[in-house]
Amino acid sequence: MDISKIDNAFKSGLPSSKKVNGDNQFKQIFDKTMHKVDETTMPAPVDHKTDVIKQGDKILNLLDDYARLLTDPGKSLKDIEPLVASIEKEVSLIEAEAADKVHQDQELEKFVQDLAVTANVAALKFHRGDYI
Repeated sequence: MDISKIDNAFKSGLPSSKKVNGDNQFKQIFDKTMHKVDETTMPAPVDHKTDVIKQGDKILNLLDDYARLLTDPGKSLKDIEPLVASIEKEVSLIEAEAADKVHQDQELEKFVQDLAVTANVAALKFHRGDYI
């Protein structure tokens, strides 16, 4: 058995290792693909007002849940306390966010202030024991 014939047959079966022509086709395709990837992965412009409004809606939903739980005779104040803590946390977050991001929109600032006052009064009444 002649080993050199096997070696030659193997080498001839390998794909050719010709150089890519000088017009940089690979680089062009790569750059085009990377540009498409960059466009799809770039974050969308941040709309701070929308974020604050969504946060405010979340707090309003928490306050609705709180009011519903207060009227439920099967729930104790101990059961409701985590919800109150969550409301307080969300209110502090929206106040900080609004202070940094929407200081030029007076209507949105007023909304945040009114919402914060309402939520803080509800939490204060809970902690003070008004519902015992």
